[in-house]
Amino acid sequence: MYGRTQKSILEAIRICKDRNVLREYLESREKEVIDIMMVLYDEEEIMRSYIESEVHEAVHKARYETNIETAKRMLLKKKYSLEEIADCAELPLEVVKELEAELFQQI
Repeated sequence: MYGRTQKSILEAIRICKDRNVLREYLESREKEVIDIMMVLYDEEEIMRSYIESEVHEAVHKARYETNIETAKRMLLKKKYSLEEIADCAELPLEVVKELEAELFQQI
């Protein structure tokens, strides 16, 4: 209802006290419980953010590698200008030029 906020923790503690769940403990150590819960929420949020970042990076890397392979195939066909390849493969022209140098140096 309140998301991952201190207000949600306070509400959870209030509900526990109302239902007589750990009432004495919560009354004597409420601030400590709040601090611990906030740390846990923060750690969970950090982990979620890290995972999202890693997934985004992996997707970006896979897309880039696919674009590199597309550019290589187009270069080998020798039908397209470097500008057309860069445009179709969504790569900078400098990267396409480097790929061309690599490919035709090997052949």
